[in-house]
Amino acid sequence: MDNAESKNYSWKWATADELLSHGPCELIYARTMSADAESDTFIYDGENTTGVPIIEFENGVKEGQLFAPPVPVYCRQGLYVDIGTNTIGVFVLWRGLP
Repeated sequence: MDNAESKNYSWKWATADELLSHGPCELIYARTMSADAESDTFIYDGENTTGVPIIEFENGVKEGQLFAPPVPVYCRQGLYVDIGTNTIGVFVLWRGLP
C-alpha cells in the first residue's frame, strides 16, 4: 500500500459507544481489550445498535479478542461500535467508501 492509498483508511481506539462511519464502508480489523473475565462488545452495520450485527465479542477470560477477516466486511449503512460491560476499549480499522 502506498501513502496515497493509506489516506483512505481510518482507525479509532474507542472507549465508549460511537458511530465511526456514516454510510458505506469496509470493516478491516477490530481488537478488544478487556478489564475483566466477563466482557462484551458489539460492532454493527448501521448508525446505532438497531443496525445489522457484524460481530459480538464475548470474553470469558481476561484478555482481548481479535477480528481480522480474510476480506473486508462491507457495511452498507455505516459502522457503529457498542462498548459493553468491562471492556477497556476496541481498536477498529475501516475504509470509507464513496
